[in-house]
Amino acid sequence: MDFDQYVAARYGRLIEHAVLLGCAEGEAGTYVDEVLLAQRKTIRRTEDPDPVVREALEHAIHGAPPRRSRTGAFVAFGLVAVAVAVGLALTYRPPPEPMPSLFALSGNQAEQLLEEQGYDVVLRPARACEPEGLVVGSEPLTGRPVQQGATVTVRTAVPSGVFCDVQYESRSDAWEFVAFALGGSQPEFADTLRLLVGGSMPRTFLGDEAADRERWGEAFDLITRAARQSAPTTSGMPVLRVVGTMPPDDWCGVTRPRETDGRFALRIEIDPRATGEDDGCPLTIDLYRVKGVIDLVVVYSPKRVDGDEAVTASE
Repeated sequence: MDFDQYVAARYGRLIEHAVLLGCAEGEAGTYVDEVLLAQRKTIRRTEDPDPVVREALEHAIHGAPPRRSRTGAFVAFGLVAVAVAVGLALTYRPPPEPMPSLFALSGNQAEQLLEEQGYDVVLRPARACEPEGLVVGSEPLTGRPVQQGATVTVRTAVPSGVFCDVQYESRSDAWEFVAFALGGSQPEFADTLRLLVGGSMPRTFLGDEAADRERWGEAFDLITRAARQSAPTTSGMPVLRVVGTMPPDDWCGVTRPRETDGRFALRIEIDPRATGEDDGCPLTIDLYRVKGVIDLVVVYSPKRVDGDEAVTASE
């Protein structure tokens, strides 16, 4: 059976079963995640893995019954050897590392990244107005300490509802561009593409030159720094805001470029600020299009407020 499909279909019931077995509600998710991870191969090989998973969950919560052991020199020697090995293993434990940012990653990409860093991963679907499969959160949160070998739960988007359908296209386009800046596939660009960063001299890309990330220079550096930071949000990651708009004449002290006059843009903000905080300006990206393809990109550096003035945020 497909592991992810099984988790999506049975996760809630397994939580309820763990509670019925006497597990505290706050700990049920941890037990279920650990059992699912340990039984992953069995689930994939079994047409109906429910009995095996439930039995493993019961053992995890109540503990397996003790086995009788035989006495003798060999058994005693084995116990001593195990004790020595355990003692040596406990003499050093690497310090926990900050949970990496999963911003703009799909569930599969996040799983690969975390497993390569030594973590066990459980993917859990979550309703969100985001492209299907996009990471929307994790446990632990981005930036929080996590011990190597620990189980990390990654929540991935399952869009639903009419309101989500209205937002879907714009948010998908925004995430596609951000993912490209972070190493993903490129969106569709016009044959001639212009880039302006923070009021600097414009750059022009012809044909396939836009696919060369080195040419984007500071623009992609700014996006990468914004995407990889932790934030005081419910996910621990920055918030991505997207709106179709006529950009203002001035944005945090930077005048809108002349070539954008009279044009609407898809405005993207990568905002690390806490909810309700409105000081300064987040990293802002305006995507302009002609006949459905991007022909102009304007990037505004993030600003913080120093007294009454907005100044470029420190790296």
